[in-house]
Amino acid sequence: MAGYLCSRAERSCSGARRRAQRRRAAGLGYPAQARPFVRRLRAGCVSAPVRQSHGAALNLSWRRPIALIALRGTIGVGIRPEQWIPVLEALRKRRSVRAVVAEIDSPGGTVSASDHLHGALARIAAEKPVVAFSGNICASGGYLIACAAHKVVVQPAAVIGSIGVISYRPLAEDLMRRLGVAMGVTKSGEFKDMGGFWRRPTERELAKEEALVDEYFELFLERVQGSRRIDEARLRELATGEVFTGRRAVEVGLADQLGTFDDAIDLAAAQAKVSVKSRWYGPRRTLRSRLLGGFAGELADAVLDRVLAAGGPQPRA
Repeated sequence: MAGYLCSRAERSCSGARRRAQRRRAAGLGYPAQARPFVRRLRAGCVSAPVRQSHGAALNLSWRRPIALIALRGTIGVGIRPEQWIPVLEALRKRRSVRAVVAEIDSPGGTVSASDHLHGALARIAAEKPVVAFSGNICASGGYLIACAAHKVVVQPAAVIGSIGVISYRPLAEDLMRRLGVAMGVTKSGEFKDMGGFWRRPTERELAKEEALVDEYFELFLERVQGSRRIDEARLRELATGEVFTGRRAVEVGLADQLGTFDDAIDLAAAQAKVSVKSRWYGPRRTLRSRLLGGFAGELADAVLDRVLAAGGPQPRA
């Protein structure tokens, strides 16, 4: 019996040694070395290695100098500041991250959310190189975020620009009248129900909303001019809300160069003077998003936010 127990113990030790050797060969090291990675994974910075330099063997180490992030969807719905700001702040503070490449695929969203994300990316850019890339749509609020980067790389057919602000809402006053439905409102001030869909806006409300849109528009121009170094008069000529192809955006100064996502990584590596080893980072998905799937989860989040939020105009960039 004692010999049997000893034999089992020896086999267990041999198995542990073989597992440790496989972990070292894969670049994972011992379990104790993997604990910091597990803690970061649970904290929300999930990632995966995507590229190697000079054909090096696969290395699963988390020490890769270039951080990749993907901002895809409508800002405020698919791209939520409360999820992304902690990730961006963690990348700014992490010394092992020497540069950041942001892939942006967004038609825009709310002004406040767009400017919040612009500020978070700008704080990273104040300390390390940041390159923005778009191969599809980088418009309105999406372009506002891209302006926080040192360089903007786009593909020739990408949709770039749409510098401007818009505020809109449905008007259901006539429909409600035909249905015999009325909205009872008790408010504390003249403008408390401003933007309500159940009635048409007053002249004073329209003037207030126009002033709000103009203020947000000036903020947008300030952000773009501070990044792109375009003459103010020329920038106002471009800021009509129109979009440009990637090729045209480079010509007018809204982007720096044409290229692929790999070109953006190479540019970030050159600016940071590091290898092109990189990994993806991003926030953890919400419970609704995980249960319902990507788009359906985002839609459920957006509907719930709108139900819980107070009324009023929602300027969008």
